[in-house]
Amino acid sequence: MYELLAKLMLAGKLKFEQGKINFASQYMTWLPLKTLKFMTLEAIKEGQEGINKLYLIGWHFGYIFTDSYMQTFSLKPFEETFKMIMDVAVLIGYGDYKTLEFKQKHHSKFVNIDNPFGKLFYPSKEKHCIFIRGVNAGGGTALHQILMNGIELECTANNNKQCLFMNLENSVLQSQYPEFMKEQVDLKWLTPRQLKIIKENGQNPNTFVNKV
Repeated sequence: MYELLAKLMLAGKLKFEQGKINFASQYMTWLPLKTLKFMTLEAIKEGQEGINKLYLIGWHFGYIFTDSYMQTFSLKPFEETFKMIMDVAVLIGYGDYKTLEFKQKHHSKFVNIDNPFGKLFYPSKEKHCIFIRGVNAGGGTALHQILMNGIELECTANNNKQCLFMNLENSVLQSQYPEFMKEQVDLKWLTPRQLKIIKENGQNPNTFVNKV
C-alpha cells in the first residue's frame, strides 16, 4: 500500500494542497467511519428508501472515483486495470481487498478482509455494508463499462473476519442471485438514477446496458 501511495504522489496523481486533497483530478475528503455508521443507521431507520439512497451515494462515489482514476492513467488491458483498481480500493480504508474471480462485463467476486467498518456493528445478524456495496458496484460499472450492482454474501458485522462481495451485470444479478437482489438491490429504483449519473459524467448511458 505504501509503495502505491508513493508512486501516486511522485506521479503527481495524489496531491495534498492547502485545504484540499486532489486524487486523479478529483477533490476528495476524509469521512470518519463513525459518521458512516451514523449514516447507515439513519438510512436503516428510513426503511427501503433510505437504504436505496445510501447505496446510490456509495455507487456514485465508486463510479466517479474509478472513472477519474482510469481516465488519468489510461490503463490497458482490462486485467491490468482491474488489478490496479483493486489495489487502489485498499487505500480507501475499508479493509484489504482480494479478488477471487472475475469475468469482464459479467461479474467479479472478491473478499474484503478485516473490514473496519463492519467491525463497528459486530456482533450482528444483519449485513450493514450498504454504502460499501454501492462503492464497489459503482467502481465495477466504471471498470467494466457495463451497468453493475453489488451484493454482500458475507459480512464482517456477522463473522468479525471478512466481507464477501459480488458485482454483477444487472441481468446476471436478476437470473442468478434473485434472493440477494430482492433483499439488497432495488433495480427498478436504482437503474434510471444510475444511468442519469453516467450521462451527467459525460458518457453515453446506452452503451452501459444490454451488452452481455
